Amino acid sequence: MTTRFHGITSLALAGAAIALGAVAMFQSAMWIGVGYLLVCAIAAPVVLYAYCAKCPCKTHCAHVLPGKAAMLFKRQPGPYSPAEMLAMIVALLLMVGLPQIVLWRSPGLLIAFWVLLGIAVIQVRSVVCRACGNINCPLNKVKQPA
Repeated sequence: MTTRFHGITSLALAGAAIALGAVAMFQSAMWIGVGYLLVCAIAAPVVLYAYCAKCPCKTHCAHVLPGKAAMLFKRQPGPYSPAEMLAMIVALLLMVGLPQIVLWRSPGLLIAFWVLLGIAVIQVRSVVCRACGNINCPLNKVKQPA
């Protein structure tokens, strides 16, 4: 229950940070905000496909919705290829990095963005990752026996 709570709230906090980024982008220009939302609409499924769909824990994912969505891809669990890791990293960097350009103009939104995202990352690393059995995850300290 605690793991699921942290999984759901970390996802919600990260989503709120992305929403703040979108608000900042829309404040800059409508087309920039729309472009950012399109990037996020493409990047999120890339993360789901490249990372979540290969996770052996997707049926009992603490984040709940990504696990359920990842099951739609019907990918077998296994090690991540360099291309999958690169796709996931690029997608996440685009979602987090693009708004930084306009967030610098709104210090309050910038601080709120990073506080929300920081709390989400802390929850994931301190609670969700510790309960996860994905031995293929590069952040998981538990490795397969040799």
